[in-house]
Amino acid sequence: MPKPDIYIGVLSGTSADSIDSLLVDFSSSRKVIDRFSQKIPKEIKDEIFELVLNKKTSNYAKKQKELDLILGELIAKCVNKLIKKTMIDNKIVKAIGSHGQTIKHSSSRKNPFSLQIGNAELVRKLTGIKVVHGFRQSDIANGGMGAPLTPAFHQEYMSKEKVNRAIINIGGITNVTLLPSKGKVLGWDIGPGNCYIDQAVKKISNGKKQFDNKGALAKKGNPQVLKTSIKKFLNSSYFKKSIPKSQSVENYDLEKFRFDLLEKKKFKDVDLISGLTEITFQSILRDLQKYCTQDYEIYFCGGGTKNDYLMDKFKKLNLANLQFFKTSNLGIDPLDVEAMTFAWLAKKRLEKQKIKLTSVTGSKPCLMGEVIY
Repeated sequence: MPKPDIYIGVLSGTSADSIDSLLVDFSSSRKVIDRFSQKIPKEIKDEIFELVLNKKTSNYAKKQKELDLILGELIAKCVNKLIKKTMIDNKIVKAIGSHGQTIKHSSSRKNPFSLQIGNAELVRKLTGIKVVHGFRQSDIANGGMGAPLTPAFHQEYMSKEKVNRAIINIGGITNVTLLPSKGKVLGWDIGPGNCYIDQAVKKISNGKKQFDNKGALAKKGNPQVLKTSIKKFLNSSYFKKSIPKSQSVENYDLEKFRFDLLEKKKFKDVDLISGLTEITFQSILRDLQKYCTQDYEIYFCGGGTKNDYLMDKFKKLNLANLQFFKTSNLGIDPLDVEAMTFAWLAKKRLEKQKIKLTSVTGSKPCLMGEVIY
């Protein structure tokens, strides 16, 4: 029996719905020991998005500092509950890979910038476990854009010789990794994933609902009512940029969405949800048709996989060269992929193994993350 090689990956995604933690044993390939998710309280989520979407918030630095400590405490509590649930000794956990909560991200080629909150020193203090953090900052310091980081993990565990694969993560933002049988690994942010949908659901329900459960609202609507608005949005500058490229939820504020004026007078709430879901669907499909011209296996992961309406739209496609699956077909739960990535990145950092994302973010191979012992 190989010795346990145990790490914890923890993050709160761009949708800021919950903090997800995963206990992984890498001693024999990979084995998920257990997982624990903790919802982010609504008032904290509201404060997060106030910082994400509003650049003119008064006392911004003070609120950022306060939220940094609040998120640090929440992350530590989530990790401690995971450890208690599994009844293991925290001393056998080699490190926590903590991504934190993204507040700002700019993929400017000249001045890239990425800011996460979730105080890593506090996480270390409250859990008693080494913490690896600042992954995006390491990528930027070595010439990259700071995102996406998951392609390195996808390549390690999801690629297959002589098979073309694409891994699509639908979180607040949708990102994709191309794992071609020949050529370089590529990765980029496609555009909005769940972020517009979540904002719309929250608005029309007066905060009583945070997301479109299984896509039930979108299914009742008619996306064609927003046909012109959708077309205009998908013709905006970001979608014309060459890859690699990355985005953040801050770029997708529903209050600033430019709806066609005639359509705005006609659409119902369910049409809005359906139309925003159509944007997510069409933006993914368009990039797949552009970059996956050969036979490709497409694997979905992330919270968007729980949207049955969205997933069914891909199932109904009749494209000879594209086959659609979820990462569960590869042995990794779609909701575990990102947390496992950061557990793996923590392992690589402690083992002083460089991460290569040159063809994805533009960075030179580097040690990714800082360690708090």
